[in-house]
Amino acid sequence: RTLVILHLSTQPPVKMSGIQPGSIMSLRRQFTNPEVLQQFIDAANKKAKYGWAKLFFLSLLGGFFLGMGSLMSAQVGGRWGGTTGQNNFVFGGFGIPFGLIMIVFTGAELVTGNFLVFTIHVIHERTPASVIAAARSFIVSWYGNFCGTMLVASAIAWQSGVVPTAYSELSEKTSVFSTKEAMKEALTGSWCSDKNYANANACFLIKSTVMRLNMDWDVAVTRGVGCNFLVCTALWLAQLSQEQVSKIFSIWICIVMFISSGFEHIVVNQLLCPLGMMIGAGEFGDVTVAQMFKNNLIPVTMGNYIGAFILATIMYGCYHRELPSALAAAIKEKEVASGAKTPEVVVTLGDDSAKGTKL
Repeated sequence: RTLVILHLSTQPPVKMSGIQPGSIMSLRRQFTNPEVLQQFIDAANKKAKYGWAKLFFLSLLGGFFLGMGSLMSAQVGGRWGGTTGQNNFVFGGFGIPFGLIMIVFTGAELVTGNFLVFTIHVIHERTPASVIAAARSFIVSWYGNFCGTMLVASAIAWQSGVVPTAYSELSEKTSVFSTKEAMKEALTGSWCSDKNYANANACFLIKSTVMRLNMDWDVAVTRGVGCNFLVCTALWLAQLSQEQVSKIFSIWICIVMFISSGFEHIVVNQLLCPLGMMIGAGEFGDVTVAQMFKNNLIPVTMGNYIGAFILATIMYGCYHRELPSALAAAIKEKEVASGAKTPEVVVTLGDDSAKGTKL
């Protein structure tokens, strides 16, 4: 005969706190929307206490992850060679979602996610300190993300040669074409589709960079709004779930949706635009680094924040009265007003010495 002994814990389940997924699991499979709202508020309080170095290096890591994902999207989606719809789906489905998944699971910093977290925190706290913490997080995480994507663009994509340099007057690397005119003729000809689309990744980066740097402000801002509304929705859906597969799928569907729709994400553009400039976009489209900031990075950042603000306002307005902390405070206030006390739970554990132990 086999004797099976079950050890049952008498301790209550520990609820997951903060924004880090997969660390401590409660017994439920999914959180409620008010609980997720509370977790974002708690996450902002935690992030506000980060030192400058920690915030910067986590942001650099976040930029590196999403930069690697964006590079993969360009390498795969840029070489797909099918219709525009097929290209967009492959570009959005393979690469960029992987970068965001790595950011969520490792706790790295992403400026577009911080737009949501700290906007909720500011609406909730309504103090100068919360505004200062939000501004600090936005500035440092934007700069750290940019450094991470530039590391991918320069050291990994450009220097390694995985993306060929079509032509660049500022580059010391050997270019594919010896003159600007030859490059322009080739990129408007069959070079992009030659050798089974082997060069299509460079064509995609160059042409998409020129398109972005000539974009009107209203277009860039609007596309930024649509993008980050969906990205923040991905973060919200991921936080609702407690097991990893559901988190991954929640992130994937929203990211594919925003990329396939043609929206603009600031950190993705921090990789695509500089890399496009490095391999020949400046010479092909007669665009400059100043245009990159003026016509794309700045307006897309503004649009991304507006998208996060819209979602934060809606979710906080709908669920702030049901926050766990708000409900607990309301119960306590009601007890104080009525003069009642919360009953104490007393259990007796077999041994007389343990009688009267309070839980």
